[in-house]
Parts: sequence; structure tokens; C-alpha cells
Amino acid sequence: MPTATLAPGVHSVGVKDPGLTVFDIVIPTKYGTTYNAYLVRGTSMTALIDCVKRPFAGEFLRNVEEILPVADIDYVVVNHSEPDHAGALVDLLDRNPNVTVLLSRSAKTFVDNLVNTGFPFRVVGDDEELPLGGKTLRFIHAPFLHWPDTILTYLVEDRILFPCDFLGAHYSSPHTYNDELHEPGKARDAFEFYYGTIMRPYKEHILKACARVRELPIDMIAPSHGPILRKNPREYLERYEERASVAERVKERKVVIVYASAYGNTAAMARKVAEGVAAGGLVPVLMNSVEAPMDRIIDQLETSVGFLVGTPTLNSNVPHPILHVIANLVVLNTKGRTASVFGSYGWSGEAIKTVQDILTSMRIKVAPDPIRVRMAPSEHDLAACVDFGKRFAAIAGGAPT
Repeated sequence: MPTATLAPGVHSVGVKDPGLTVFDIVIPTKYGTTYNAYLVRGTSMTALIDCVKRPFAGEFLRNVEEILPVADIDYVVVNHSEPDHAGALVDLLDRNPNVTVLLSRSAKTFVDNLVNTGFPFRVVGDDEELPLGGKTLRFIHAPFLHWPDTILTYLVEDRILFPCDFLGAHYSSPHTYNDELHEPGKARDAFEFYYGTIMRPYKEHILKACARVRELPIDMIAPSHGPILRKNPREYLERYEERASVAERVKERKVVIVYASAYGNTAAMARKVAEGVAAGGLVPVLMNSVEAPMDRIIDQLETSVGFLVGTPTLNSNVPHPILHVIANLVVLNTKGRTASVFGSYGWSGEAIKTVQDILTSMRIKVAPDPIRVRMAPSEHDLAACVDFGKRFAAIAGGAPT
């Protein structure tokens, strides 16, 4: 990745990973990603803001050396200690053992266990400033964006915000800035997907950070993934604030019924459960977990008052599409949310109890008396599904039954 100059004395020295298809084991990255890092040179001191994923350490250090020798770096700022940003710190310390690592108190614990050796460090305070000589870095504590250790770094004179993962996107392009992209729609899709899959659980913390950052004069936002936001940078901040605010404020009178069905039996039950939910005064939203995009399922779940899981049993277990939905519940605040389970089975039927147990372990309020039907539901079974939906609607906040 060629270096780029953001402002006099401010350089991008990160790397690109266009071939990445999955990030952190579970997150699809159809546009690849970047691991951005930045070098800020003052008249008296030089600071590196973040490092990169360790397999890219060699390329990263070569990029740095296009600007100055690694041994001449005085400080390295660890905005966030996840290994895709701090992994190459090990190699940097090998080359420059005298560099002072600037980080939050919680990041110090994580970095200790990442590098497994002593290193010069200083814990920076909230709103603390570091003069570099004509360049001043200000550190803004922003815990849980999206780790407890996160800080944002603001370059006062050049009005550049370095927010690490906050406002980032898994998107790799030959270009550096958002106003240079040939397919800006895809980059925007990656930005929205990044919020939905990584930042969504931290809405309260997003709003706090947005309130603080909103007061800063900002000409550019330089995140640690994706293009640098040179054109309309505040638009991206406002979008985060909008998404977090709506999700915190809005709970629609709806129940999401997400299901999988091998032979149509659980699907038939789902339709009758939906009738019952509607009769109970709430709006049912039926979603086939095999067909519906995951981000759409999660969007619907986020603003619902409760949800129902319809699952068959396959080989004594829960089918993968249902497990995939449950795994993605981690991006929501599920504490205190209401749910229940139903489904058809053949000769065993363990899936319903398994799903109940998983949901309970997530501190979700699981309504009692799930509906289990062997093979095809009878008329009596389907009537019971309607009653089940009505009872659930009452528990979740609909009309009394």
C-alpha cells in the first residue's frame, strides 16, 4: 500500500488486504479490508497512530521507512489493542525498543498479554494533549467502541480525527480517500455493514462518543479500516448517531418469527403462530432464516418487542440457519427481551430445548410452554399454534388474552 500524505507531516502508512473474505472468523468481508496506520511528524517529536495486523508487519514497517527510520519514532498510540491494530507492535518494538507506547489503562493490560515483554509506556488521560512541535494530539476516551480500551485521537491543528474502528469499513480499494472511489456505493454498503455487525451492540457508547466528537472541528476522519473520509466526514458521524438513536428509541409493536423448515411443517406452524400474534394485537414479521439476509433479520429483531424461533430437529440438533441467527443475536442488546420456541420434529425433537437453553443463557426472557409437533401438524396442532401466538403477544406487550 503506497503511503499517502493527508496533511503536511501527516502520512498514511497502513496496508491493504483485498483478498480477505472473512474477518474475525464470522464476519464476511466481500470487499476485503485495510489496516490503516498513520504517522504524525511534529518539529520536535513523531508519533505513530496504531499499527497493523502482524502478518503485514514487514510491509507496514517499509511504509514507515519511506517517511523516516523506525528508530526515529518517539511515540506509538494504541487507540485499540485488538491484534489487527496492535499485532505489529511486537515488530515495531523489536526495531525501536525505546518508543513510548501511549494507551488507555485497560489497553495496557491487553498489550502486556499481546507482546509478552516489558516496554516503555504511558497511560494517557481523557482530553490529555501531547505536543509534538506544531502538531498536538488530543486523546478522547471512548470505551466500548468496540472494546473497553478504545481511545480516539484528534490532531488539533489539522482537524483530523483518528477514531480507530469507530466509523470504519471493511473495504479495500486502490484509492485512499472516499471521494476517489470508483464504486462509492459499495464502500457505503461496507460502512453500513460494519456498523451493523460490529458496532451495533454499543449504541449507548456510540451516542456518548458522537456527542463529544460533534463539538470538534473536523476536516477529515481517518479510521483504521477502509477509506479515509475526506469528503463530507460529518455525514458519517451523523449516520452513526442516527442509527444508534433510532435503535435506542424505537421499539415497534411487532414480533419477529424467524424459522427454518425442511418439509414445510415448521413453516406451516409459523404461519399459524403469526395469526395468533396478530390476534393478540401485535404485528407478526415472518422471516425464513434460509432465505432472508442476516442483516435484514437483525434489523427487524432490533426494533421488535419480542421474537419467536421456529426450528425443526436435524440429527438431534438445531439446523445451522437457526444457529446462525442465534449467533448473530450478540450484536443486539438482548437482556430482558422476550422470546419463545416452536417447531416440528421426526423421531427425537431436541432442538427446541436446545434453543430455549441458549436463549436463557443470553439472559433473554424465554416464555414457557413451547409448541412441539411430531411430523406434520394436525388441525388441532395448528389451532394450538394460534393460541401460542396469542399468549406470546400478551407476554411481549400485546392485548390480554
